[in-house]
Amino acid sequence: MALVFPNPATVGQKYPPGAGTSGVTQYEYDGAKWNAVLSTVSIGAANQGAFNAYKWPATDGTADKQLTTDGAGNLTWSDASTPSLQVLGLLEPFDDVAKFFTLIDPVTSTPFAPNPSTNLIVFLGGVPQIPLAAYTVNLSTIQFLEPPLIGTTFYAISSVNA
Repeated sequence: MALVFPNPATVGQKYPPGAGTSGVTQYEYDGAKWNAVLSTVSIGAANQGAFNAYKWPATDGTADKQLTTDGAGNLTWSDASTPSLQVLGLLEPFDDVAKFFTLIDPVTSTPFAPNPSTNLIVFLGGVPQIPLAAYTVNLSTIQFLEPPLIGTTFYAISSVNA
């Protein structure tokens, strides 16, 4: 297959036009001839130190993998996490007196600690509650500023990575 470059060409003109496609070489006219445009990516001098601080994998990742760090600068290819929602319940019932309750996974009845603690949307009687103004969370314990009334419905939602 022969390439047919535009004629006449102008200095700086690129062929084929646009940013190009992976695997397709782009050329630029310098006034006398067409030269292949280098297909490289640079992170720039300001970011080189951060780049060098990591130990990069020796091979390319496969489809649907992501780079993951172990916190010490070692990068590996791993499965991408899928965020999901966790609906929460309470271990203790409302009694018009208590302000402290244990957040639980209603399926397993095990305590659930949102991470971070602000990763929570709380509803009392179907009304969304304002964090810090209506409640605070410490690990799996939620504290309401006012004791919820007997019979008040409760549910909370938190996102988790699966």
